[in-house]
Amino acid sequence: MAFCVSIQGHWCQEMEKRMRNLSSVHVHARRSLRLMLACGLALGLAGCGNRLGQFTGSLRDVAGSTAASGDPLSHYARQYDARPGDKAVSIAYAERLRASGQYAQAVAVLHRASAQNVGDREIYAAYGKALVDIGQFQEAMQELSQAHAPDRPDPRVLSTQGSILDQMGDHARAREYYMQALKITPNDPVILSNLGLSYVLTRNLAEAEDVLQRAAALPDADARIHANLALVISLKSRQAEAPRPPLPQKSARPEPQNPGKTPPRKAAQVDSNPALRE
Repeated sequence: MAFCVSIQGHWCQEMEKRMRNLSSVHVHARRSLRLMLACGLALGLAGCGNRLGQFTGSLRDVAGSTAASGDPLSHYARQYDARPGDKAVSIAYAERLRASGQYAQAVAVLHRASAQNVGDREIYAAYGKALVDIGQFQEAMQELSQAHAPDRPDPRVLSTQGSILDQMGDHARAREYYMQALKITPNDPVILSNLGLSYVLTRNLAEAEDVLQRAAALPDADARIHANLALVISLKSRQAEAPRPPLPQKSARPEPQNPGKTPPRKAAQVDSNPALRE
């Protein structure tokens, strides 16, 4: 589906405005999605080296500063100081850190928790989602693959994996994950919304609208899903209103002459003036 240049620019601007309204899985990755939409290209993999070491040293500073400042994070920071390896405390603290935009610190918290709670699938799931925030898609996929069993897959984890693949530019494979998740929970509005957004990323707006209509019609659909649907409808309308270049006009060509045929002679002009007639 081809867009003219002006529509492409508006499409990217509209999507950037709506990144805050994406469904839960995509919200956590909105920074990476914004880059992909602005460029019109799929993102490459972020560096997959061990970058976690640079974050682990800052945990004490974060906890201390939030506690001293009376920030709402202080309650969770104090709990984390008292029980740094506790599963529930680590997950709750990391969620608050992510909500406040402190993505690197959240990764560090969950990295430590995963080392002290080996084999815990809930930790794997939270850690994988936190890694998405800092662009470590490959490592996130590895952690999320351990967050559920092949014989009992978690549909929300599958949806998260699909959103990662969308950011990596592998949209076909991403949709396989969404479809697998929908086989388990066919009426999950968040998963449907993520599938619809996947179609938006490849500008398949008709498919995106169909899927988002289904998501918005469900009773559990929130305002963000309705906003996503409104965006797609707006984009389709603008695409239809975009001026199309005029079709090239055919040039007039002379009739081909038959070389073996003598052109007809012109009939003699008859002078109708009787005064000049002999």
